[in-house]
Amino acid sequence: MISINQLYIYPIKSLSGISLQTANTVDGGFEHDRIMMISEPDGTFITARQFPQLLKLQASIMGNDVSVSLPSLEKICFNLDEFSENNEPTEVWGNHFTAQIAPIRVNQFFSHFLQKDVQLRWVGHNLTRRTKRYPQIPVSFADGYPYLLLNQASFNYLQQQCPAKLDIQQFRSNIIVDGALPFAEDGWKTIKIGEVVFDIVKPCTRCVLTTFNVNTTEPLPNNEPLKTLSYFRSDLEGNINFGMNMIARNHGTVSAGDKVEILERQPANSYVKNFPKEEANNYQSCIISFENTKFEGNNQQTLLEQFEQHHISLPYSCRAGVCGRCSVLLKEGQVKSLTQSGIKPDNSILACSCIPMSDIMIKLLK
Repeated sequence: MISINQLYIYPIKSLSGISLQTANTVDGGFEHDRIMMISEPDGTFITARQFPQLLKLQASIMGNDVSVSLPSLEKICFNLDEFSENNEPTEVWGNHFTAQIAPIRVNQFFSHFLQKDVQLRWVGHNLTRRTKRYPQIPVSFADGYPYLLLNQASFNYLQQQCPAKLDIQQFRSNIIVDGALPFAEDGWKTIKIGEVVFDIVKPCTRCVLTTFNVNTTEPLPNNEPLKTLSYFRSDLEGNINFGMNMIARNHGTVSAGDKVEILERQPANSYVKNFPKEEANNYQSCIISFENTKFEGNNQQTLLEQFEQHHISLPYSCRAGVCGRCSVLLKEGQVKSLTQSGIKPDNSILACSCIPMSDIMIKLLK
């Protein structure tokens, strides 16, 4: 029998999650899930992708009362009624809506922790944000959709393939199911859990946030688990997918142990299978020339990882070959791409997705 193994909510986007035995579906997602978010003063969202130390903060919520604890055990408590009544422009992944701003003392608490001016925002009682492709469905501060489902068997399969030790909480799902075959969820279209019917709308595209150890906030070596996922979960557009985004048709309660009923199925996405061949002792050094800098690199790590080890700054966001921010121009030499989109016809390459195969010279794009 397929059933609910674990339930999680994340009251403040990018902070640590809270394990629940029972969760209620409301407008926007599970009750209290991602109803607050840290932002720039202009309303642009901030996440643990840029500030992984946020993963160490512990948030709790009871009714309208919220508390947040730092690793130092310093704590702040506040009430949602303290937020401004004004609806201020807010943005998540190009999605524009409004939210309410926390009082100054709360904003100062987070600004001091991050060492930059930030604000805490709350979605308010009346959500103005809507789900992409489903304008009738409200959503809180989640990346795109109200619910994220993960299959324990799929995670177990990934762990068998991945050399790094993983924690299922790296994937920040709301619902973890057990009792299904690995990646059976790819073929689900509509499911029922308890009294709630969910529609699965798309696979979840993964980003750099999954590469951080949720306890230490340090990045895992070799861009794992994205590197391993890229071998068997890259779709035809080069997106790396793991887990399923969902919307709910009705309000209700779901609990750990509830049976998962598959009401309707759909064809599964096609994925490129590109597992590397095992090669013994194939480590080779190479010279990497970048602008006015040269250093000894290797044919095992991505260019972005090697830049970081040599304290060379390069803009990036997803680290998964999706956003394109780490594009550079390959002037000389050869590289191997870990994703379909890593090498472009104009000889630009993605530093997060390419490994040098010889001495190379690269430059910034003009």
